[in-house]
Amino acid sequence: MESLDFYIEPFYQYFPFFLLYAELHFRFKYFGSRYFQKVPEINADTPFRIEPGESLPIYLLIKDAHIFPIRLDSVHIVISQNKEKVKSLNHKVGIHIEKPWWEELIEIPTEGLIGEHTIEVHFTYSCNGEMKSCITHNYPQSKIHFLSTNISKHTYPRKNKVQYGDLHYHTNLTDDMVEFGASIPASARASAAMGLDFFCTTDHSYDLDDKEGSWTETDPDLHKWNDSRRQIKQENKINKNVLIIPSEELSLHNTKGQNVHALILNNPTFLPGAGDGGEKLFDFSAEFTTSTVHEQLEDTALCIAAHPYNHIPLIQRKLFKRGIWGEKDVIQDNLAGLQILNGMDDKDFRRGMSKWRKLLLNGFKKYIYAGNDAHGNFNIFRQIKTPFFSLREARQQIFGVCRTGVIDSKKNNIHSVIQSMKKGNCFITNGAYLNMTILNSGKSFAMGSSIPHRKGEIYLDILSSEEFGNIRNVKLIRGIIGEKKEKVIFQYDKLHSCQMQEIISVTAESESYFRCEVMLENGGYAFSNPIWMHPKN
Repeated sequence: MESLDFYIEPFYQYFPFFLLYAELHFRFKYFGSRYFQKVPEINADTPFRIEPGESLPIYLLIKDAHIFPIRLDSVHIVISQNKEKVKSLNHKVGIHIEKPWWEELIEIPTEGLIGEHTIEVHFTYSCNGEMKSCITHNYPQSKIHFLSTNISKHTYPRKNKVQYGDLHYHTNLTDDMVEFGASIPASARASAAMGLDFFCTTDHSYDLDDKEGSWTETDPDLHKWNDSRRQIKQENKINKNVLIIPSEELSLHNTKGQNVHALILNNPTFLPGAGDGGEKLFDFSAEFTTSTVHEQLEDTALCIAAHPYNHIPLIQRKLFKRGIWGEKDVIQDNLAGLQILNGMDDKDFRRGMSKWRKLLLNGFKKYIYAGNDAHGNFNIFRQIKTPFFSLREARQQIFGVCRTGVIDSKKNNIHSVIQSMKKGNCFITNGAYLNMTILNSGKSFAMGSSIPHRKGEIYLDILSSEEFGNIRNVKLIRGIIGEKKEKVIFQYDKLHSCQMQEIISVTAESESYFRCEVMLENGGYAFSNPIWMHPKN
């Protein structure tokens, strides 16, 4: 019989992790926990929005039933709009579950359902000989017991075969004492339902090399890594609606010897990184640094600084040696750019924008990317607020909310998507399509390009929808290399339209770049990558 106390020593080794996502069954042998319970974790999830014509996938998950076996009797789903029930479903299950991970997807037709809806999932089950029930989840202290989704009548704004992706997402390959994500198949189904074309499986490097069933032991044969790559390859073969890019979130050292994270997309070999994985007592060393990691990357790979300027809590800085990316870290030639948009428009994002503008003005060509750092979380996330005492929940850092829009990429083609992002031919958004090109002498130059001309015509192509609101503000910005501030050279306000196409003549007397910012009426936004002009002497 397995012990009900998850005893791992020492205490401080894992304490910083408690600021992340909630795994409820970890506790120390001689410590109590207000949210520990002798039942498996039960959770239901669904995407935050649904594309027209897509069914509504309800994802059911039961975790740790190998420790706390249950009989799942029934699942009753209620869908409401404006507090009135519009659809319900009784799903009879009647099965015994004794596995570490059990999941099921229930597809609900959406004909006749338009707009914002709430979903309640009622579980009836027995555990330890006692009949129990819960609504949507069984997380103690959690006050939100419904899911919310927008069944849209508009497709996500798109033109020119744009591919939308979430570059920072954790599946259940990230599975340790306090956090876990959703399975790869469930994530792929959620992606298709919400209008996402691809996602990157950026699971932690220190999780991908674990032995099965262990959070601290490293597997020299890398069974977990190898199995996951086979699973991703197989999923890409059978699923032509969504592309999965095999990736990892690598822990490595910055120039100060602190642990930072990089998104390693589509590298065919595993890169170890255990610096902040808590697997060895008093050992925060890293296998790679921001300057040496590029030596191990194949031409097929892309390296991006993950949430490079996010605030690091004091306890993580002191006890886990975590830091942020410095200027000497981000100017490395083979670092494509910065994932400054990480799930929401907050202080960290605005700090990232400020740092990026400074890099551009100093002559460094770095691109910006978006992701959400979601751990499953199609609808809501829950965190451990105070270790062993309280939980926190919020509707933020949700899978697919913030996206990288990739231009000139082929559907279901990893190489094409990676190459477009390497060139910077992409933009970041949470609702608007944005493309910017420069026309000169009959040629069109894409975002990320550097052109040897002093004159050109900038073509802006912007598209929103009724779902995301009219275009409120558009700024065309010029930065002159060596100066301290950018300048807004054209601005459009309150367009009262969901689309805009504009051609603007520009001249660069000295080395300059141009970029665009778009704001929508509902608070949405989109930011382009720059195009550089290098006038001939």
